[in-house]
Amino acid sequence: MKKTFTTIALLAVLGTMAVSCQKENIIDETFVTTEKSTVYIVSYTIDGVAHQVTLTGDDAWHDFLHHMLALAEEGHAVSFRNESAASRDAAHKETVTYTTTSHDDACSWADKMANNGYTVTVLYNEDEGVYICVATK
Repeated sequence: MKKTFTTIALLAVLGTMAVSCQKENIIDETFVTTEKSTVYIVSYTIDGVAHQVTLTGDDAWHDFLHHMLALAEEGHAVSFRNESAASRDAAHKETVTYTTTSHDDACSWADKMANNGYTVTVLYNEDEGVYICVATK
């Protein structure tokens, strides 16, 4: 009986040691969240000096538009073009002019026209408080 007990105890110890030495299966679940956002490639001029910027997301685009209108309010001539939406149809020339006293209306109009492929120029007449917006395609 003593021999059987010792044998069983030894097998039990060896069995637990064998299990503890086995490689553990680790399940690594990595969750990746992606956000779809619009990328705007914008060419713009301030008082005739050309620049280009890449904006990611609609918030950055709207901040850019408000910044351009603020520069116009300070007396700068600003012009910008959303290269991502610009049409390559050079044969068709069209100019649309819009005047308003509302900053928000000017911003909305400039947004719509730039996203339709127009180059938008904004001037601000401080004496009359009027935004003069010109879109050229």
